[in-house]
Amino acid sequence: MTRTTYHHGALRQALIEGAREILAERGHEQFSLNEVARRVGVSTAAPYRHFSGKDELLDAVADQGYATLHESLEKVAAETTDVRERLLRLAGAYVRFAHDHPDLFVTMFRGRSGASPFGVESFEVLLGTVVDAQAAALIPTKPSPELMARSIWATLHGLAVLRLRRPHQRFGMDEPPEDLATSTLSAMFGL
Repeated sequence: MTRTTYHHGALRQALIEGAREILAERGHEQFSLNEVARRVGVSTAAPYRHFSGKDELLDAVADQGYATLHESLEKVAAETTDVRERLLRLAGAYVRFAHDHPDLFVTMFRGRSGASPFGVESFEVLLGTVVDAQAAALIPTKPSPELMARSIWATLHGLAVLRLRRPHQRFGMDEPPEDLATSTLSAMFGL
């Protein structure tokens, strides 16, 4: 959908939205600032008023992805006080996010010069749940909560990537995202 106008003062957000549309349609291989400018309906020089280049625009897209993921994880964490259920639901929400937003997920983890502050916030939701799960003796108390949370995150991220790339359906990677995540954590920790 090509835009011919944007709201005055909202060019930055329009460029981010245009970039997301292009990424969803064509992926990263055919992504360019010129294409985003055409999509939004501005000159090819206009994006440079807000972004130094393609990578900076992709970082802004990634930041929105991290913010959306964080909101999703916060919502899931607030829905239950049962620590076991919260841990499993957070796991499912992470893999579901990758399933529902594959191009955004890839953009978030494509590599960048610095960490996104929103990524740190998302990790802290998981970390807080790991602290609670260790205190409730649901998962091992060693290693440290940070290392345990990092290990769980790496496992979930691996599941999400494998599921997105679909190389191993016969190994159950085609299960619904929540089932894949919860069955994996249950197997790891006997939950």
